[in-house]
Amino acid sequence: MNFKNNAVPAPKKPSFVGYGNDYMTQQPKKSLSFLTLFLVIVCTFFVAFFLFKNFDRMTSWFASTESTTGFQIWQTVSLSGMLQADGDLISYTHTLTLSDATIVGLKSRTLDLSIYTGMVDVQGTVEKELNTLFIIEITAVSWSLASTWTTGQILLWSWSGIYISQAGIYLPAEFGQKYSVLDKWNNGVVKVQNLTTNQVVSISYFACKKSDPNKNCSQLQQNIWATAEKTISTSNGDKLYKLEWVTSWFFTNGNYYGYFINDVPEQEVIDVANAFILPNEHYVQNNLLSKIETLCTDGSTSLMQVTTSALGMDLNGLIINLQWPTDNGSATCKVFIDPSQAAWGTKLSYISNTANPTWDTPTTTNTPSSIDTSGPQFPINLEKTMTFTSSSRGYSIIFPSSNIAYEALNVDEGLDLPGVRCSTQMNITKFADKATMTDNPKIRIFSCTIKGTLNNPWNSIIQKTSANWINFLIQIMDPAWSQFATNIQIQ
Repeated sequence: MNFKNNAVPAPKKPSFVGYGNDYMTQQPKKSLSFLTLFLVIVCTFFVAFFLFKNFDRMTSWFASTESTTGFQIWQTVSLSGMLQADGDLISYTHTLTLSDATIVGLKSRTLDLSIYTGMVDVQGTVEKELNTLFIIEITAVSWSLASTWTTGQILLWSWSGIYISQAGIYLPAEFGQKYSVLDKWNNGVVKVQNLTTNQVVSISYFACKKSDPNKNCSQLQQNIWATAEKTISTSNGDKLYKLEWVTSWFFTNGNYYGYFINDVPEQEVIDVANAFILPNEHYVQNNLLSKIETLCTDGSTSLMQVTTSALGMDLNGLIINLQWPTDNGSATCKVFIDPSQAAWGTKLSYISNTANPTWDTPTTTNTPSSIDTSGPQFPINLEKTMTFTSSSRGYSIIFPSSNIAYEALNVDEGLDLPGVRCSTQMNITKFADKATMTDNPKIRIFSCTIKGTLNNPWNSIIQKTSANWINFLIQIMDPAWSQFATNIQIQ
């Protein structure tokens, strides 16, 4: 081999495109900076969105999570109690009164709670505490029964029987010896089956309504009675009328509920009608009045003797209003009727009225004469009002406009007035300003106890007393709402 000048032959350079002198010692690195920045932005967006959607939950983690009720934030609970549609419609839509008188607020993002009334069973999660009121997000709700359902939708009976509050029908324990209940009485029908004959009896029910010719129970009974083929009386004193030419029977519980049983043999109708109970006024008085001494009390006053009682209805079902003298005045009590309970019902309200010469007339108003309504005023509309009803305390507040928002709070407030102690507060503002309602209300309404006579309240306070002797103080926070305040009605 021929070497020239002892030189070592140079290595042959690669011939591919892009080769450079530094190729073997330094290659360009691929940059990931754009991809990394994109991922950081996306992750930041999702974290911010999660925190925004769960702000209430995040703040609840740092707040008090337990009170004397034993509830904890994010606790899963199963509760039973009286459901009432008297929420503030912002933080919660309903309240549930438990057997120990504890009240919780209910709301649901997935269920329509408005279709349920009376005693119910609920399941849900405690989401937050609002001024000592725990708010529960409801995931399941059902009618409350003193018994259980099997997977085949057959009812397993209990000793106390079942009261179907939305139908006004009580199925006593003895009913379960002859009949099974086939469903949970949805769509206005209760279905039962005779255990001996296997005959299914469907009882259609509806709440009486005078303004509807098809639900005017007294008029229907009068018309059917005039042409009825047959009339039978049950052992409980109810009258059933067989319609002319058809296999259909009609009966009522006063002017509260109407019922039809169609296409069932006559003897089956007679048998089932003698097995269930319609709690009419006479039946309620005979069974309930002996139990109200412990039911209707505030711990310091209780019944001596009932002077008046009247059966009625509210959105939850049958109620009875009672009045009697106490040791130092009188008292009124409203009870939700439920014969399946040992006490025969649930107390909705109890108002003890201590004898006081300043309470001669209910629904009184004390309006300071110096309230000025001459300036620009928030518009009112007496034809489009909004009503807030407290079923638990038995009063209604009628606002002279529907263009408002309100919230109800539990408080301990004296308003710097002697002898005044207020337990609830309602803030009111224009609907468009509801976000600032808590911090900047235009009107505040307090329900209060007042010892003695309230003389010369502030010029910005109107005093009113409801028909059941609850004292209210209406405080005007903005002079432009003076006319609105003076037109508030409390019943």
